[in-house]
Parts: sequence; C-alpha cells; structure tokens
Amino acid sequence: MQITIDTPYVTVGEYARRSGQSDSAIRREIELGRYIIRPKVEGSKSAVLINLVHLAMEAAEQSERVRKAAQQ
Repeated sequence: MQITIDTPYVTVGEYARRSGQSDSAIRREIELGRYIIRPKVEGSKSAVLINLVHLAMEAAEQSERVRKAAQQ
C-alpha cells in the first residue's frame, strides 16, 4: 500500500473542507488530543496546523488491526 500526502500540515479550515467536519468539531478533537497539531510558540498568532502525516499513519495502523482481526 502506498499513501500519498500532498502536504504534511493543513489549517483547521482546510481540514474541515477535506473531511466534511465543522471547524468547531475539529477544534474539539484537537483539545481532546485526537488530532496532533504543529507545535506553536506560546503567544503566537500563527494558524493552527493539523498533522496529516500522523493521521495517515493512524489510519494505516487501524486498517492493519482490522485486517488482522478479520483473518482470525
């Protein structure tokens, strides 16, 4: 399997567009630690950037677990 990611990070707005989730749902997931974001310097006003590499790795691991469970 090969997964291609066009960029390692996306803004909350772009991830909302791609995933179909609302900005508020995504921000809630970030607060709960389900989405990893690029570290920011405290007080920085830079955009929150979601780590797509981590999400792709998580999806691949989940797929592998499901596949193995189905074979048992």
